[in-house]
Amino acid sequence: MKIPERVAWWAGVGAAALAFACAEKKAEPLPMKSTSPAAEETATFGAGCFWCVEAVFEELDGVLSVESGYAGGEVENPTYEQVCSGRTGHAEACRITFDPARIGYEKLLEVFWKTHDPTTLNRQGNDIGTQYRSVIFYHDEGQKVLAEKIKKELDASGAWDAPIVTEIRPFTRFFKAEEYHQDYFRRNPDKAYCRAIIAPKMEKFRKAFRDALKDERPPSKEELKKKLTAEQYYVCVQRGTERPFKNKYWDFKGKGTYACVACGRELFGSDTKFDSGTGWPSFYDVLNSDRVTKTTDRSHGRVRTEVSCSKCGSHLGHVFDDGPEPTRLRYCINSAALEFREKK
Repeated sequence: MKIPERVAWWAGVGAAALAFACAEKKAEPLPMKSTSPAAEETATFGAGCFWCVEAVFEELDGVLSVESGYAGGEVENPTYEQVCSGRTGHAEACRITFDPARIGYEKLLEVFWKTHDPTTLNRQGNDIGTQYRSVIFYHDEGQKVLAEKIKKELDASGAWDAPIVTEIRPFTRFFKAEEYHQDYFRRNPDKAYCRAIIAPKMEKFRKAFRDALKDERPPSKEELKKKLTAEQYYVCVQRGTERPFKNKYWDFKGKGTYACVACGRELFGSDTKFDSGTGWPSFYDVLNSDRVTKTTDRSHGRVRTEVSCSKCGSHLGHVFDDGPEPTRLRYCINSAALEFREKK
């Protein structure tokens, strides 16, 4: 069933937004979970093709990372082909890690409901099958109560002509999808599906949630001077080099991701970190090639390839061609340029 134009936010009318706002106003306060919220929380949603869902939530301020994968089924470590068969029980889903101090779960729910059609059973547009169902996998009782409450109020408000069919189920397990599915829109903007489906959706999403988007403007030197330590500023802005074997991450073995300390862009994964014997953190690959910029560095009488953050331009280190397989690259990075984020 096609969602009526009078309630489709992407049609620019905004009745659904009004209904959501009314639901918020009459909602009774939920019990407080804690006076000091956790540094990170997780939300897991299915709303059709995970390429679209991932692209939307990645741009929200306060969202730290988004992973595409499979949830809600019975098959262990399913492949994309198995999920597409409709026989695994899994939905295409996105695992969203967010900072509750910057964006609340209620805001994520608002974006979830406004950026897909929650009234079509096992279908979003031309994507048909149980793997494309609308589903919220709640991680705790607070998420469950809030999701059920808002769903009920939206249904009662008549925001859509048809009832909402979104499932609200307890989270069990999440299986990360194949690497080529991650950051799909960002990495493949010229693919036919991205141009025809995702790009128009993103344009309308950005207009509807303009105030909730990340600030893509790189921080100024003055802002960085206030934010960073003296050593971090020396490395990131003045393009210095920290001492080997005397830095934070050279022999650190935690599981997670390493982000740019200046702007927060995730750059490297712990699964590509290795001991190069140099005394600096070393990686044989980046999360995505577009996360870093490589330029020729002719300082100190040598010719090297400098690696910088592609978002804010902060100096990270250098890359050499003496690394291990499969890339044979060694990204030699300053610890002071990195911020580690533990994998949950």
